[in-house]
Amino acid sequence: MIKNEKAKIWVNRIVSLVIAGGLMFLIMNYVVAEKIRKELDECRYEATLLLNDAKASFENKDYDKAKETLNTLFIKHPDSNETVEGKKVYAEIEDAVKNQGELDTTWEAAVGGIREEWAKTMTVQLREQLKEKAGKEKEELERDMNDILNREWEKAKEEVRKEWEK
Repeated sequence: MIKNEKAKIWVNRIVSLVIAGGLMFLIMNYVVAEKIRKELDECRYEATLLLNDAKASFENKDYDKAKETLNTLFIKHPDSNETVEGKKVYAEIEDAVKNQGELDTTWEAAVGGIREEWAKTMTVQLREQLKEKAGKEKEELERDMNDILNREWEKAKEEVRKEWEK
């Protein structure tokens, strides 16, 4: 190996310096990365931002996401002014969910009659179209009337519900 004692000492010093520098770099990198992670969490979980996100989700009728965001607000900032306002928004969400559930139940009860009325109207329209068609097309349309009504109902159901909710 190295025969010169001074050269051995210098090699050992250089190797030690490289190892110590590497360790210092790793430690500093970890400390800086952890600090940045904490700052990002603070920014992401800022009270005003959480409240605004919850309100936006509520307006978009994404009630589950709004509740989850508000719960995060309550945990991260329990004593903030935003938490007080967030609790009011949470109560509004609960009311909206309850009203939506009642509306869904009413819709389910009414949908049979609504679909029946819609089917009668649609059948009349299809029969009028049949009058304009000739021969084979007319027979196919008459035979496939139920399938056509079912397909058209699936397309129109959301529009019918929106009108019904008004």
